[in-house]
Amino acid sequence: MAMDIFAGSHIKVFVAENSTTVATTWQEVPEVASFVVGSTESTVIEVVTYNQKFNRKLLGTQSIPNIDLQVNLLPDNAVHELLKTHAEDQTRLQVKIEVYENATMTTGFYDIYRIFISTNTVAGSKDEVVTATFTLAVDGAPLESGLLPKKP
Repeated sequence: MAMDIFAGSHIKVFVAENSTTVATTWQEVPEVASFVVGSTESTVIEVVTYNQKFNRKLLGTQSIPNIDLQVNLLPDNAVHELLKTHAEDQTRLQVKIEVYENATMTTGFYDIYRIFISTNTVAGSKDEVVTATFTLAVDGAPLESGLLPKKP
């Protein structure tokens, strides 16, 4: 069955302690304000060819660019504190991103990455919600990805 267009409000983000295998105990990140779902980029190698007017381009290794996770900050929340702690300690986490097709949350896809939190920024004012933005630096290839199992 083909999926429809996705909406940004149907995203769930989970974190777990890093291990050598895919984690099994996930904690949902509450109050996700905005989030960019992962993408890939390739290194472009320009090749100079003798006696040719134009250079050729080849694609090299792939990487996953940094992902910004913005949350409406809950200062006493255990998961938000976990993210801050890993940013300060510069230690790895695993993150699972689930993107659902619609509000029924029955079909969609997921990606699991091993990450570092490279930046932790808190922002707000007296008339705004205080937000925390965590920059997730993906370490290597996705650990796992696929379609979410259909729920009854």
